[in-house]
Amino acid sequence: MIFLTTPPQRIVDFLIASAGIHDPRTAQALASCSSEQFVDKHGILLRSGERQKDVWVLVNGIFRTSLIDISGRDITDCLISKIGMVIAPCADLASPSMVQVEALQPSTILAIPIEIIEAMLTQDHSFALDYIKILTMAWQMHWDIKRAISQKTARERYQWFLKAYPGVIDLIPHRYIASYLGMTPITLSRVRNDNQVRLF
Repeated sequence: MIFLTTPPQRIVDFLIASAGIHDPRTAQALASCSSEQFVDKHGILLRSGERQKDVWVLVNGIFRTSLIDISGRDITDCLISKIGMVIAPCADLASPSMVQVEALQPSTILAIPIEIIEAMLTQDHSFALDYIKILTMAWQMHWDIKRAISQKTARERYQWFLKAYPGVIDLIPHRYIASYLGMTPITLSRVRNDNQVRLF
């Protein structure tokens, strides 16, 4: 186990309750090496082409990952709003990021140095199992949106979003949501209006 300092108990509790870490000793080891960081609205956590130095866990707020397509359009690739979710722009931590990571609301993250993660993956079997599950959940979210875009109508995509991201529709610019759902802002507005009419 790696212990640098005595961590605040609230961080240990957060890792166990919200971030998918099951062993209290593992949570204590991670917490002792981590730091809480505040990111302003529109703050850039990572730019495309940069290598991340930390693994980030969402404490509160909302982030998006984005990229520029061949036509020069800004595409929202992922939205991260669930507390405890890992912000994972790249599966290979050593590779340059293909996306930019931006805060859409004032946000707090827990930053854990990559070298600590890599060391614990080789030393702590419980953490290795938790880490696999955490990454699997993150990438499953990516596949869920890809499946929604390819197999659902615009209205079904919007309804899926409302269930998958409760309350987020009222917190961030709709152009990002439209991009994420693979539709234009005009189509999103039309679908929203149609959905509201159906409720009455």
